[in-house]
Amino acid sequence: MTKAPVRLFQPAVMTGFRRSQRNQTQHTSLLKIKNVRAKEDVDFYLGKRVAYVFKGKNKVSQIRSAQNPKLKSRVRVMWGRVTRAHGNNGAVRAKFSPNLPSQAMGKKLRVYLYPSRI
Repeated sequence: MTKAPVRLFQPAVMTGFRRSQRNQTQHTSLLKIKNVRAKEDVDFYLGKRVAYVFKGKNKVSQIRSAQNPKLKSRVRVMWGRVTRAHGNNGAVRAKFSPNLPSQAMGKKLRVYLYPSRI
């Protein structure tokens, strides 16, 4: 009997930044999480960590590579957190540090299922 793989994150898409009719604020990103279609479904994801994984231009040393300092990678991660719901259709607001770049619009993000509030 084989174990089913454990899913650690739920996929999401960055749909844009929080905005009004004429102004937009880059410090708050809007995300659409897969299979979240109502405001009530958002409550589970409040406070969860979000990762934007992308590739940079140059290879750099990885942070936790004390065993192998020559280990280098182009992969980078920007971390954020789900802060609240946005509207009634299941979209959420998330804050990142540093702010997400505009190239992230339409790209995939990962909403991790921790920290748990259950």
